[in-house]
Amino acid sequence: MININKLFVSAGLILLFVLMSVANSQAVGGQNKPAVSPTGKVIQNQVETQNQGNDQQLQVATQEQQGTESGRGENLQTRNQNALQNMSTVAQKVQEMLQLKTTGGIGDQVRQIARDQNQTQTQIQEHLTKIESKTGIAKFFFGPEYKEIGAVQKLLEQNRLRIQQLQELRTQLKITGDQTLIQSAIQALEQQNTSLQNKLDTENNTFSLFGWLVKLLAQ
Repeated sequence: MININKLFVSAGLILLFVLMSVANSQAVGGQNKPAVSPTGKVIQNQVETQNQGNDQQLQVATQEQQGTESGRGENLQTRNQNALQNMSTVAQKVQEMLQLKTTGGIGDQVRQIARDQNQTQTQIQEHLTKIESKTGIAKFFFGPEYKEIGAVQKLLEQNRLRIQQLQELRTQLKITGDQTLIQSAIQALEQQNTSLQNKLDTENNTFSLFGWLVKLLAQ
């Protein structure tokens, strides 16, 4: 005769074993798979989060690029303003040198240098106008006006020679006011040369696709 108690115990053990197996299976599946709702909402949130991260990275990269380009533009604009301001100061000093009180050979030499410098200032301005007129696509493909940059570079060399001449003449002047005037003109010329050289360097370093070829042909 079958023992009913043993039958109940055996059935209970079998049921307990089945329940433990199901629980283990669900636990393993939960570790290997992400929690996904029946509507797929979790997966959608993960995709949205990833897309948002990519968008943020793209936005940061774009802002950095725009910041770099903006910095370059601001740098060039600042150097242009400095160059124009210094050129205006030199033009004023040239006019003052033409009114030098010293007469004779030394005074005449200073006034001749002033007249020559006045012509150079006009030439520099003409070349700068051509340099600044090239912008946008033309500058991107073919670079700045290398020929005009070279012309300004030669005029800066002439300025340096005149500075040396003025330094020598200043020591020979007897009138204190004239000495002070010449020293002030020398400082203005040196500042102008520095600001113009910075501007030329910035133009030369402008990125372009075929600028290297145009620069080679311009030499």
